[in-house]
Amino acid sequence: MEHQNGTFKTPNTMPQEVYQDYEQDYPNNSLEYLTDWVFHFNPYMKQWAAIPRETYSEYWNDYKNASVLRSKNLNTLLDLLHRAKGDADVIEHIINGEGAE
Repeated sequence: MEHQNGTFKTPNTMPQEVYQDYEQDYPNNSLEYLTDWVFHFNPYMKQWAAIPRETYSEYWNDYKNASVLRSKNLNTLLDLLHRAKGDADVIEHIINGEGAE
């Protein structure tokens, strides 16, 4: 395994992001809300998914599940979840350009 510009490369796989300093970026905030989310990387679409824990089993049967957040960048999902403290309603407001309430 070789480290290169914040990514790890293993033989015969694509580079994976590594976000090592998330707790340092938000030192005074609880990250407990992240326990309600499951993260999955799809190597074919080169896309991360943040899945609410209560809809995790549905994720595997319904790609278009509206509760799943997707991004090519894991940090985008982590920042969105942090801004909304994991609250799905607040996330919807942010995505729709209404800001966090």
